[in-house]
Amino acid sequence: MPTAALEPDTAINITNNEAMASTLTAPPARQSRSITFALAFLIGCVTLLMTGFAIIMPVFPQRLHALGLGVETLALMEAAFGLGMFLLSTPMGALAGRIGRKPVLFISLAGFIVTNLLFVVVNVPLLFILLRFCEGMLISGLMPAAMAMVGDTVPQERQGRWIGFLTTAQATGIAVGPGIGGFLYQALGFTGPFLLSASIALVASLLALFLVPETLPEPLRAEVRQRKTRREVGSAKPKQLSLAGLIWLFAPFLLIDFGLIFTYPFVLPQYPFFFEKVLRYSPAEYGLIISIFGLALAVCPFILGRASERLPKKPLIVTGSLLFGALNVFMFAAPHYPLLLAGSALAGLGSAMAEPALGGIYLGATNDSNRSQVMGMRGSAISLAIMLGPLAQAVVGPWITPQITFAIGVAISLIMAVAAFLLLKKPAR
Repeated sequence: MPTAALEPDTAINITNNEAMASTLTAPPARQSRSITFALAFLIGCVTLLMTGFAIIMPVFPQRLHALGLGVETLALMEAAFGLGMFLLSTPMGALAGRIGRKPVLFISLAGFIVTNLLFVVVNVPLLFILLRFCEGMLISGLMPAAMAMVGDTVPQERQGRWIGFLTTAQATGIAVGPGIGGFLYQALGFTGPFLLSASIALVASLLALFLVPETLPEPLRAEVRQRKTRREVGSAKPKQLSLAGLIWLFAPFLLIDFGLIFTYPFVLPQYPFFFEKVLRYSPAEYGLIISIFGLALAVCPFILGRASERLPKKPLIVTGSLLFGALNVFMFAAPHYPLLLAGSALAGLGSAMAEPALGGIYLGATNDSNRSQVMGMRGSAISLAIMLGPLAQAVVGPWITPQITFAIGVAISLIMAVAAFLLLKKPAR
């Protein structure tokens, strides 16, 4: 597998025309004050949307219970959401490469507003599942478009910090949202969180509409239209590499992304039962461990994003993959509370080291015309991992002990570290 070709300083034969040259160079240095402000507003949009997304998370179980529905419906809703993201992440990324990043960003934000408003009025199980599926499809364009905007406007040597900012924005929204949603549900009932979530998404949509510029150059959009016209008239003009070819070229990184993300959705269903029945820890003690992980996930990328700009990416990804499994190591080998707290923090630190480095490789190995599509492929791999992790646990969980589950999580982290060590042939800065 020609994985070395995917390093930013190595050639990638993604197109057969002059676009090849742009693949080998970093995006133009457009670090003007206006671009910095625009990216800050973009990160604000992501933070707002993820906060709105997390606000409704604690409300769904209560809403379903009030309608006489149970965990089966909730599981189907979450599976439908993951399936929608998996199916549409790559197409939405490709769409952002044809019509521009900003329209796809706005579609995701506007779609989230509509689905949240519809959740207020529906009371039929099938509609809950269908709405969650549609929400997953619509929101799937958010991160491919946002990451492509960073790649379009930020020089390669400064991309790490902005990828870290985006990661922090996601984690902050997910950490803050559930507490707000739980408070609103107790104070205002189930409609309050959904209406606030829609309102937050509306503010984010207005920011995207008026303050976030389009970063895909107009000549490239015009070229896409010309290619479409040539295809319609049967021109033999050389085409870009197919989707299958892109998947093959980026397969090592998609594999590492999938493995890292799959780990915790797979082991997480065992955590609360193991804490309560085996370790005899209280829900508050369990919640503190999860909160530390979330806090580390939010703070560390903000601090360490610059490390992927100065240091070779291969050691960062390998080390991050190893640290990401620290909590499962302690859960398996030494489940003492202080060690579990440390393991939770180390897992967040590992993610903060690996994710910006991986994101920098993706952005550095793409050009303006295929960047958002590749980021959509990455989104599909991540969505598939989030969807398959709990399903795999549901299948094997009745047949294995919690300790075996944690050992599998450790093994996956080790495999991903070895894969990164073997497949990333040339260290890149």
